[in-house]
This record gives sequence, structure tokens and C-alpha cells, in this order.
Amino acid sequence: MEIKGKNALEVWRKMLDYIMQNGVEYTDRRKKLCKEALNVTLIVENVEGITKPIEILGKFNKWTYPSLQQIENLITGKDDSSEYYYNYGERAFNYDGFNQVEDYVIPLLKKTPTSKRAFVSFLDPNKDIQTLKKEVPCLVMMNFNIREGKLHSTMIIRSNDMFHGWPGNIAQAYFLTKHIAEELNCPIGTLTTISVSAHIFEEQFDYIKKILGRK
Repeated sequence: MEIKGKNALEVWRKMLDYIMQNGVEYTDRRKKLCKEALNVTLIVENVEGITKPIEILGKFNKWTYPSLQQIENLITGKDDSSEYYYNYGERAFNYDGFNQVEDYVIPLLKKTPTSKRAFVSFLDPNKDIQTLKKEVPCLVMMNFNIREGKLHSTMIIRSNDMFHGWPGNIAQAYFLTKHIAEELNCPIGTLTTISVSAHIFEEQFDYIKKILGRK
């Protein structure tokens, strides 16, 4: 399933509507009822207003959502000082001592702008692939491509809470893409997320209906 829109808010609403209408219900490992769609591709054509979904979540006054600075630090911070179990930035900028962004992606795209090899891996098999481990990164990788003079990025997410999680994910995609684009002196193109398991939870349904303008 592919959903495209001119901005993050439009894409978010279209996606929530799609899963509400077409998602398959199941009970997850925590005994929570979900609606799920597999392999959902969301394409944001313009980064203007990228934080609008986060602003809407904040208006409900139900959750303590991370600040934009926290969201940016989680994807661009270069050390493991995050309050979370894992720090995507630390893995991007210091993956076992290797800076994937500044020592690989940026030099590669400067040398070969049409390269298809510019990716950052966030999954560490040595740390993450353990059957009984409680916390495993949802964000697996990002890929960056320069096409028609713009830097386009694609984020692969294995498990994605589309109501509460995706607004932060698309902001993270923007912050890391922005960092790379500035180093390349290149404008940002589209931001794409591919969610293997795109799901929403039963306790979110009423809030989603409000966002969609339904009772």
C-alpha cells in the first residue's frame, strides 16, 4: 500500500483513515488489540510543516510527547547519553567507532551523487537479535538518494505505531536528512517511510476519529 501527500499532516491522516477502514485486527504479544496493515509506504512530498502531527498529539494533553529537541537528539546525537534504551544517533554517527553519516554517506554522495549505496544501518545484530530481549529498535535503516538535484530519503521501520510513533519518525527522518543535505548543499526532496507492520491500538481509535473529523 502506498500513500502520498503534499505534507506530513495530509499523509498521516490518509494513513490513519486507511488502517481504520482496512486494517486487520489482531491481539499482540502484550494482549493489546490492534489494527494492522503490512508493508505501508508513506511519501511526504514537502517537508514544510513536518511537525504538524506532533503538534496535534500535544493538543490532547494525554501523553508526554518528546520535545522536538529530544527527537532531533535521538537521531543526530553522537553519543549514547539518551534516556532511551538505544540511541539511533549514536548508531548512525558512532557504530562500533565508525561514523556512517560523516565518513560514508556524505563523502559517497559528494563523490558519486547518483550512488544507490548511501545508507545508514540502525540495527546491530550483536546487540538486538536476541529472542527474549524486551527492547529492539523499530527503525532498521535509512537510505539517501540524490535525484534531479534533491536529496530524497527512505526510512525502513519494522514495527510502527502509526498514531503515536510515526509523527516522531517522520520528524527524525527530516532531521537526519537535513543534516546530510546541508553538508551536500542540496535541497531536501521527498521523505519516505516504509512500515513493515503499520498498526494502531484500540485505545487510540477515539482520538483517531477526532483527527479525522468523525464522532
